Order: sequence, then structure tokens, then C-alpha cells
Amino acid sequence: MIGATLGFYLARVFMRNVLLVFGLFFFLIIVVDLIELSRDLPKVEGAGLADIFPIALYRAPRLAENVLPFAVMFGASASLLSLNSKLELVVARASGVSVWQFLMPLALTAALLGAVSATIYNPVSLSAVSASRAVEAALFGRLKGNFTNKTRNFWMRVPQENGDIVIRARVAQNAATQLDAVSMYRFAADGKALDRIDAESARFRVTGERFNTYTLTNAIVTVPGESGREVARMEIKVDLTLKRLETQSVEVSEIPFWDLPAQAAAAIAAGRNSLPYKTQFQAMLSLPLLFVAMVLLAATVSLRFARFGQSGKAIAGGIIAGFVLYVASRLVITFGSNGLVPPFIAAWSPALIATLICMTVLLHQEDG
Repeated sequence: MIGATLGFYLARVFMRNVLLVFGLFFFLIIVVDLIELSRDLPKVEGAGLADIFPIALYRAPRLAENVLPFAVMFGASASLLSLNSKLELVVARASGVSVWQFLMPLALTAALLGAVSATIYNPVSLSAVSASRAVEAALFGRLKGNFTNKTRNFWMRVPQENGDIVIRARVAQNAATQLDAVSMYRFAADGKALDRIDAESARFRVTGERFNTYTLTNAIVTVPGESGREVARMEIKVDLTLKRLETQSVEVSEIPFWDLPAQAAAAIAAGRNSLPYKTQFQAMLSLPLLFVAMVLLAATVSLRFARFGQSGKAIAGGIIAGFVLYVASRLVITFGSNGLVPPFIAAWSPALIATLICMTVLLHQEDG
């Protein structure tokens, strides 16, 4: 059985390398984002690097979250190659430590990183994104780039006491408080269609009462069996709060981990598709297993390097395999969000299959 001292040493080496790789990615993301933001500096009088640096800094954690699995894989590979080149793993194996024993500290550390990434890092990174939007809006007067407040082909079902309203818009901005090219379909409590309203734009207004309103401009109201009538301005009461509107109009990937179950329940109550929220929640829960799979994948191409002169092609192959695993997990999650695969299977199957394959390869390499 591996001792505590050796276990902590292996975990410390692994964590150090993961943080170094992640820090490098983080730095590159900030630099690239600064270059992109600097293109708009001439449009703002008196603005300089100090004004756009907070925007890039706040954005970086969310973008860097996507490279965390690769940081784990590169960190594990660098750790094993370093320990192998120094013959530390050779000495450990000579003392009776198996490959599974000295991989255990790395796997446990990776699982802990996955849990922290889902439960702490994800909510913090999304809060930083909100802060970046506020700074960007104050500096440029609008939001731009990868984090936009504009949604195309927006739709929402709003339950009412006397019937539902289905809202569609070609473009929704500022968390759906500003809609352009709007169509509203109003239904009675028994499901019968009452009318259709097509408007040039709609603006959400908080009235302070139970029902807030959408103010429509240049609207055409069409009742079944009658010709449409033009209305320059009209207000539609909706049983909708600003908070609910904000949460329903954002992308699933922008919802913090802890809010996903509540959003899934709200989507069901509103008649919307809840599968994206359920799948995203399961995907976040599966991060510890995905990170463990990345460690095992790194081990399959790194352990034999010093002893058998393994070529760099095998290392490159491991990197490609890690990339394929990540892309496959994203693809299957898309299937789960669209109902082609149950959310639990969509989120957990790629990491589980990769883990089993890597364990099989390691058994073959180490035990014949």
C-alpha cells in the first residue's frame, strides 16, 4: 500500500503542474482578449489599457473553464514524464508500488478539482462574466464580443390565470426586456386561440404590481376570422417578474451550477424544454469522472516513456485522444439537450467509457 508521504508528494507534483498549465492558458486568454478589445479603444475618447484590462480579467475565468480538462491532462502527463525521467516511479515500482497505487493520488486530486470546478469555480466565473458586462457597457455603451446580451429567434411561454401567452421575437436584447419583430399569441384557459399580435418592438416595464407589462409599438392585432387592425401603441399585462425573465432568457451554459435544478423546474412549469438544464446539471456532476479519465488517458501515453523509449508520436496521440474525448462529451451533451439521449447517460457515458478504456490499456501495458 502506498504511504501517505509518497501519496501527498505525487498529488503535490500533479497539482503544481496543473496550476502551471492552467495559469498559462489563463494568461494567453487575457492577452488575446486584450488584443481584441484594444481594436475598439480609438472609438472611446481617453480610454486606455487600464480601462479594458478589467473586462479581459473578468472574462478569463469563464473562458478558461473550458480548458480545465486539458490542464488536468497536460498536468498529469507532465508529472508522470517528470517522475519517470527522474526514475522516481522506477524506484516506487521496485519497492512494490503498483501503477494503480501511484495513480490513485493523481486521480483523487483530479476528482477533487472536478468537484471544485463544478460547485465553486463555475458560479464564481459566471459572476465575473456579469461584472465584465457591466464594465464593458459603461465603457463602450453596449455589449459586444463573445459575451453578448442579444438572442436571436427568442420564444417564451408565459402562463396566465385566464390563459397563456406565447411570445416570439426575432431578436431579444437585455435579458428579453427589449424585443424586436415580436409576435404574441394569446390563448384562453381552455386552449382556444384568442388573437395574434405582431409588433415592431416590445419593451418590458416593471409596474410594481403583480402583473408587469410589455409595451408594444406599431402593432397589428388579428382575431381569428377577422382582418387585422393596427394599433400604434398598446400594453400587454404578463404574469412575469424581471428576475424570471432574466433567468429564462439566458443560455443554459450561463446558469450557475446551483441554479440549474430550479431552472429545470421553472422550465417545466412554463412549458419549456427542461432537458438542457437537466443535461447541463448532470454534465457538471460528471466533471470529477471526466478529470479522472483525463489522468488515466495521460498515464497510458506517459508511463512507459522513460523505460521503453516511447516516441513523441504516442504523446501527441494522447493529446489528440483527449481532445476527441472532450469533443465527444460536448456532442453527446447536445444529444441529451435535444432529447435524443437521456440526460444522465449523455453526461456520464463519455467519461465512463473513456475511463474503462484507459484502465484496460493500462492493465495491458503494466500486467500484460
